[in-house]
Amino acid sequence: MPIEVDEARRLDEIAAATLHVARERGVRSVTIRAVAARLGGSTAMVTNYVASRSALMINAMRWAEREWGAQMDGALVGLTGEARLEAALKWMCTTEPDDEILRRLLMEIASEGPDAGPAVEDVRRTTSRRNRDELSALAAEAGLPDPSLAGDVLHLLTRGYWLTTLEDPEGWPEERAARTLLAVAALLRGASPAD
Repeated sequence: MPIEVDEARRLDEIAAATLHVARERGVRSVTIRAVAARLGGSTAMVTNYVASRSALMINAMRWAEREWGAQMDGALVGLTGEARLEAALKWMCTTEPDDEILRRLLMEIASEGPDAGPAVEDVRRTTSRRNRDELSALAAEAGLPDPSLAGDVLHLLTRGYWLTTLEDPEGWPEERAARTLLAVAALLRGASPAD
């Protein structure tokens, strides 16, 4: 009789093992074989749930997005208007231990070629659009004159910040990035950055 495995739980275990491999050996070392070894099983233990290296990275990113969503929701509890937008922007500048790994996974997914397949393309598109849409909604709630433009600008800045933290982490501490984003939000609101 086959052993029943909770698929969602197994995918979470695979995501955790993927992040562990990336943390220990670097993103380029993430392979089905390495993740299976981390889980203590055969490659079938992984390929029954994710069929490729790209799928491993996508699974880890989807897990991270759920975690990030819950964390951001927690950071925004009880806040409204401008305070909510400012708290979200500050939160987007925080760097937890695994954020660097996840940003590298995101860049790896983003850099896959045109033959990467529909799942990779879907993750690239939906992750980016979700972030932009969330920022546009927060900008509207904060009363910015053009929430769509504000969402676009803030999205591009946060994505650029994430890449910059990989290129020059010491040069861009989260306080500097948050100060910059808040100044841009003030400009988009029509106020002076010092207001």
